[in-house]
Amino acid sequence: MLPEDISLHKDRETIWPASANVLLIRDSDGACLVDVGCGHEDTYLRLKEFVIAQGLLMTDIHTVVLTHAHPDHMGAMRYLLEEISPRIFLHPVEIPLAAEPSRLNETFDMDLPLRYGINPFMLENPDILEYFSNLCPMARADATDSIDPEGELELGRFAFRVIVTPGHANGLVSLFEPDIGMLFTADAVGDVVAWYAPSSGGLGGFLAGLDRLSALPSSFLVPSHGNISTTPQAEVEKTRARLMRREDKILGELAGGPVTFPELSSRVFSNPMIAFFPGPQILKCHLDKLEAEGRVRCRGEEDGWRVELLQGRK
Repeated sequence: MLPEDISLHKDRETIWPASANVLLIRDSDGACLVDVGCGHEDTYLRLKEFVIAQGLLMTDIHTVVLTHAHPDHMGAMRYLLEEISPRIFLHPVEIPLAAEPSRLNETFDMDLPLRYGINPFMLENPDILEYFSNLCPMARADATDSIDPEGELELGRFAFRVIVTPGHANGLVSLFEPDIGMLFTADAVGDVVAWYAPSSGGLGGFLAGLDRLSALPSSFLVPSHGNISTTPQAEVEKTRARLMRREDKILGELAGGPVTFPELSSRVFSNPMIAFFPGPQILKCHLDKLEAEGRVRCRGEEDGWRVELLQGRK
C-alpha cells in the first residue's frame, strides 16, 4: 500500500508508553524521517536497525520532521543528534517546547489537579519530565525550520499538505498526500485515543481537527500508534465516537445530582494510574465544552468545585 519510497517503522506496542511509528521517505539525497520515537537507547537502536535494513546509514538521514514535541515522537533525538545534524522541522508553537521540554508542564496542565484538590501522590511540584523519565524519556532539540501550518512539506517526491489537529498538542500536525491518498494522522487518530488537555487545544480543538481530517479525500490512513487502515473516514469517526462516549459517561454521572470535580474525576477515571494525569485534564476539557454549550454549570472553589447538570443529554 505504501509506495516503494516510503517505509514504516512500527513499535512493538500501541498503548502508552509505546514509541510512535516512524516514517522513512527516500529521496535522491538520502532520506528523511517523520518522528523518531522514544528516548530509550534500545528504541533508538531498533530505529537504527530499521534504517540499515532499508539499505541506508544514519548519515543518510538529512531531515527530521517532528509532528509535535512529545517524548514518544522525539525522545530518540538525544541519540540521533549524537550521530547526525539533520534539518529539523516543527510547528511554530512546538519549537519552544522542543528547545525547553520543561515547558510541557504548562501545555500538559500539570498544575490543574492541584487547583482542584486532587493530589493522590502528595506531589509538591509535579514534573511531567520526571513522569516520562522511566516510561518514555524526553529529549531536547533545536528546530532549524518552521512548518507552515497552512502550507505543504516537500518530502522526497511527495508534497504533503499540513493539517493542524490540536487537542493533544497545540502544534500537532497530520500530513496528507493527495496524489497517493495517504493520510498520516500522527496522534490525532489511531488504535488508541490520545489524551488531551485545555492548554493543548482542548476537546474543541480535537473535534475541529477530526472535522478537517474527515473532509480529506484520503484512501488510506497511517497512524502514529497502530496499523495502516484502508478506511480512513471510518477511523476518524471511531475516534470521534470514543470521545463522545466519554462525554456521555460524564453526563451520566452528573444525572444523579451535583458532584465535586474530584469526585467526578474519580468516577469517570477509576484507574489510579491516571488519577493525576491525564484524567483531570481530560475531564476539564469536556466540562469546558459542556459549559460553553450551556449543559453544565461548574462552580468555583468557594462552592467546593461542584459541577451540576443543567439539561439532559443531547
